[in-house]
Amino acid sequence: MQKKGWFCFSIVMLNPLQSVIAVEAETLFRMPSLKLGIAKSAGTIDVSSKGQFDDVAFSSSTSFTPVVTLIQSPFYFSDDSRWGYHTELNAAYFKLDYDDDNRQGFRDGEFEGYSVSFTPVLFYQWGDKTLCSDCKSWRFELGAGINYLNADGDLIASNGERTVFENSGIGVNSHLGAVMNYKQWELGLRFAVPTRVDDNDVEVRHALSTLSFGYRF
Repeated sequence: MQKKGWFCFSIVMLNPLQSVIAVEAETLFRMPSLKLGIAKSAGTIDVSSKGQFDDVAFSSSTSFTPVVTLIQSPFYFSDDSRWGYHTELNAAYFKLDYDDDNRQGFRDGEFEGYSVSFTPVLFYQWGDKTLCSDCKSWRFELGAGINYLNADGDLIASNGERTVFENSGIGVNSHLGAVMNYKQWELGLRFAVPTRVDDNDVEVRHALSTLSFGYRF
């Protein structure tokens, strides 16, 4: 029920049909557009399971993974300002491999799942303020919001014994990023601030930064 409520809250924040009091609805609730892309992650996720293992590291694999985003058009604080903000609802799949350098008696393993994040983003942008057939822009951004993680994994010990675990929960999502837009295309580099998701006996700490390439419809 908590997961469903959080997801509905995110949709409402992006829905232009909602009315609010004391703010301009057309400014706050702007219709989002769809962005489809792929991303390459860098960094590690540390997983601990009570009574089983502590701080086992999983590193990003070499593959690219799909990313689906609902993103609002930018709002600028004035006609002449380069400062603005937007909000985005982002869903991504990830798959990570056991880090062999961890040296905790395991020889193999993986950790995979998906994450959904709702993130208001503050940015400073140069270039065109809209997307068009010959528009281009680049910006620096700072985002902070909430992130839902649902994942499971396994570890194989040196003796062949297999340990299975899973984790789901909500944590803080924040990043610093640099983004370039050309026409409808986007190239982004985002450095994530470490966050933690604690689900009863399993704790996940991650700081996966991403290089992404996408197309905005």
